[in-house]
Parts: sequence; structure tokens; C-alpha cells
Amino acid sequence: MVYFLYGDIPLQLKYEVLINKLHEENSNLPEKFFDASQDEMESIFQALSSNNMFIPIELIVIKNLDKLKNLSKFFKGLQEFNYSKKIVILTYNEFFNDFGIVQNEVSKTILKSAEKICKLISARKADEKKSLLFYIKENLSCSDYDAEKFLEMIGEDFSKLKNEINKVNNFFNTVPFNLEKALPILSINKEFNLNLLCQDLIYKKQDKNLILNLKNTKNYMLFLNIISEEITILIKLKNLEERGIISSNINFNLFKNEIYPTIKEIFKNKNRYIHPYSLFLKFQYLKLFKLNFLEKKLNECLEAEFKFKSGLTDGFSSIELFIINFNN
Repeated sequence: MVYFLYGDIPLQLKYEVLINKLHEENSNLPEKFFDASQDEMESIFQALSSNNMFIPIELIVIKNLDKLKNLSKFFKGLQEFNYSKKIVILTYNEFFNDFGIVQNEVSKTILKSAEKICKLISARKADEKKSLLFYIKENLSCSDYDAEKFLEMIGEDFSKLKNEINKVNNFFNTVPFNLEKALPILSINKEFNLNLLCQDLIYKKQDKNLILNLKNTKNYMLFLNIISEEITILIKLKNLEERGIISSNINFNLFKNEIYPTIKEIFKNKNRYIHPYSLFLKFQYLKLFKLNFLEKKLNECLEAEFKFKSGLTDGFSSIELFIINFNN
């Protein structure tokens, strides 16, 4: 059997799941590993062509097929071998550019060549976030909400995610997982950290740490995206409050079961719905703002973004001015 795994961030997760499954089904499975980026083609084809009468079945893993120049020719060559005593895993890594677009997506022509000999397994971020959430829930025995927050804090790099989960499980040992108690030991990603600083600005009127962070990291566009999204959510919630659909003293179970299903489409972001508990936690802050204030701040945010992108102001100054004047 030959498996062709292709995709981006969840690829390593899919690979580990498949490897574990194969070892469960085949005890004492011997393994051979090759790297297509290391000029090992002669050794690879030699391993694929040879058979050992004393070994019932062996596993051959060939990684980094994305580095091969003529992948169609490679798949055509695979058709020459007998796989009755072999399990072969091929991996193709797709990478994002700075704009979040896959720069080396495996082509339909390659997939058509591959499916003649391989079982295709897609592992792409756009399709596999649920797999990461499931992995977190299974390994931490936590709720849907905690799994989402954990993923948001750590990010979607599977290797880092796995390391952080192992760290947390070692920390708690046999004690049930508690997200708040786990925070001090977690390596929080830059986006989540910036998200916390944005919330400090909006809800606590604290701006010094945020300004210092942006001066050091230069994550200006990430900041503008995060804060505009947070303000937009508040505008939607404030609008619902003024229409009498929600209130700050509503019961969570009532909101989750009766109100959230009717409004969740309003809070759909990147093909995912914002978790009802994340929205519910913001209800306590609605009394702090008037709708026209939030709308004004969203416009100011968009103006700061325009000035920054167009170069109308000197670098960071438009963003810093927006932050300093946010609560005015």
C-alpha cells in the first residue's frame, strides 16, 4: 500500500496518526526513512525494488517530495514496483508565503498521477482545524471552549502544539486540566499575546505595554486586524443589546441554547463560528461603551490603517496616535 500525504500545517498530525495506526496493525514493523531533498533517489528506488523473504512487511517513508523537480516522473516510476510486502508513505509539504497563501500547492496533474498508485490523504489548514481541536480535547480531556482557547494561544504548528500539550500533562500529572492554571507555563504565540494587549487597551484603558510591544515586534498590521475585529464584534453585540436580543445579565445556558443559534451567522469568521462562551464573556463590558463610540473607533482604526499603508504618516506614528487617543 502506498499513501501520499500532502498539505500544510496539519500534515505532521496526519502523518503521526497514520504511523501509529500502521504500527498497531503490524507489530514489529521495520522502518526505512528517506529524504527526497537529499539526493537519495538511487537509494529510494533500491529500497522499493528489493524484497526480504524473512520480513513479512516493511514500512518505507519518503519525506519532502515537494523538493523534487519532476514529481510526475517519480510517480510514474512508482508504478514499476510490487508493494505486496511494503507500506510506503510519501509526504509533500505545502508552505504559506507572508500573505497566508500556499506558494507550492500540489497541482491537480500531480494528484492525478499519484492516485494511480497511491491513496491520497489531504492535510490542509483550511480543512483540518477540527482535527487539531479534536487532538487537543483528546489529549487534555478538556471542553470545546478550552480546546479553542488553547489552540488560539499556542497556534496551529503541530510540533509546538504537541510539545505544549506534553508540558501541560506533565505539569498536571493526574490532576484534571485547568486552562487558567496552565497559563504560566505555556509558550503563548505572538498573535494571542497581542490579542491580550488589545483587550487591555479596550477594556482596561492600558496602552503602554501595547505600544512597547509594537515598537519591538513591528506587528502593526496584525494589531490593526486584531483590534478592528474585536471592535466589530462589540458593535454587533451592542447592536443586539440595543434591540433587546441580549443583555448583560442573561444566563449563559439560555444564551447558548436559545439565542446563539439564531445569531451565530452574524459572528462567522473565516468559515468558523465564534464560540458562544467567548461572546458571552464580552457581555460584561457592553455597559462600558455606546454604539456610536465603537463605530467612531472602528473608523479611526481604518483611517490609521490607510495612513500606515499609504505612507501618509511617518511609519508607526498614525497607529501610536490611534492607541493613545483610543479612550478619548
